Amino acid sequence: MFDPARHERERYLIELLDTATSTVNRHARRIEQADREDLETLRLILHELKEIRRELEPPTPPPTTRSRSSALVFTGDSITMANNALAINVGQTAQASPVTFLADGVTPSGATYSAATYTFSDPSATVVLNSDGVTATVTGVAASTGPVSGSVTFTATDTDGAVSTWVNPFTVTTSAVQPPPPPSQLSQSSALQFSTPV
Repeated sequence: MFDPARHERERYLIELLDTATSTVNRHARRIEQADREDLETLRLILHELKEIRRELEPPTPPPTTRSRSSALVFTGDSITMANNALAINVGQTAQASPVTFLADGVTPSGATYSAATYTFSDPSATVVLNSDGVTATVTGVAASTGPVSGSVTFTATDTDGAVSTWVNPFTVTTSAVQPPPPPSQLSQSSALQFSTPV
C-alpha cells in the first residue's frame, strides 16, 4: 500500500545521500594524490552510501491492471443465458467465453485472453475447449439433479500491458427434453343419428 509520509521521508533521505555522495567525491579528488589511506576510507564510505541509496530507492511499480473482475459468458439459441450460470437441455449446445470487466463490473476491459483451462466433471454435460484455446463448447448430455459446478482458469492481457490470471467459477444445469403435448381432441362424444322415416 502506498504511504505518502514514508515516501516523502525516503525522498528526503535520498536527497541527503546524493548531497553526501557529491561531497565525498569532491574531497576524494582533492586528496587523491595526498593521502592514499584517507582516499580508501572515503571510497568505502562512498560505497556504503550508494548501497543505502539503492535500498531506499522505491521499486518500479507494476503496470496498472485494468481488469478488476471476471465472468464466463454463455451464448446459444433458445438457451437461458446468464453470466456464470447456464441452463441447457439434453442435446443442446452453448458457447462459453471468459471476459474481464473494469472496476464498474459492467464495462469489458478490452483485454486479450489466452491459456484457458476448463474444469467440469459431471456426466450431465461436456465442456470442451475450442481450437482458439479460450472459448469452450458446452453440450447437454443427461438431466442433472441441479446446478453442477465447474471453473475456468485463463490469462488476461490488458491494453496497458498488465497480465493477470483469473479463476472463474460457473454452473451448468441440464434438463431433460420435454415432449410436446398431444394435440387437443375436438370430439368428446358420439351418437347414431336416424333420418326421418318416409
